[in-house]
Amino acid sequence: MVIIIGRDPESGKMMMTVDGNEQPSTSSETLPNSIANQHCRLTIKDGKILLKNLDINNYTYVNGQIVESKAISRNDKIELGKDRVLLDWAILNPFLPVDISHLEKIWVDYENENISLQIKERKFNAIRSATGIFTMVAIALSIATGGKSKWYFVLYGIAILASVIFFLKAYIDSSKIPQKRLELTRQFQRDYVCPKCKHSMGSQPYEFLAQNSHCPYCKTQFIH
Repeated sequence: MVIIIGRDPESGKMMMTVDGNEQPSTSSETLPNSIANQHCRLTIKDGKILLKNLDINNYTYVNGQIVESKAISRNDKIELGKDRVLLDWAILNPFLPVDISHLEKIWVDYENENISLQIKERKFNAIRSATGIFTMVAIALSIATGGKSKWYFVLYGIAILASVIFFLKAYIDSSKIPQKRLELTRQFQRDYVCPKCKHSMGSQPYEFLAQNSHCPYCKTQFIH
């Protein structure tokens, strides 16, 4: 993508041409004559932005330093002309690539929380199976001692008590865990979106998403 920035000779407002197509100005500010009709050019490729001053008589500043050509980012302060008019990045945002690096943490957190919920369920099921072990040991003692060992009653009582406790916990968790999963998924769907068009990136892992050069919906270029 190539964006040429300058001053409209008729209205005196900022004028931009994007890939050869003139874009209507969204600024009401009248620019000084020190800004040329074609003042500088932004070339956007592979998520990188290269600024090029288009004429030796033009003045283009990056972070206070006059430049002819320089790689820039949104963190840089761009000024045009001898009057050093500040270039508003908001005007360029519709045409610039978007940074999706923050989506990595969203994906990792979502994946880890899902795994954590699965581990909790499996640990609980493993512990709950202990009630069966107590019961089998109690039965074995009963058979071995002819029902005379007091440990038979102790182990069997423990098995019954544990079964009741695990039943109550399973009953409570039967609604809590699905609800937590639902809330987790809804939050993920709200956050794991294209920063530009806000369309959900679905369940595509970040490592695969980062391999895309642009959003599949709004076609905005990605950087990460």
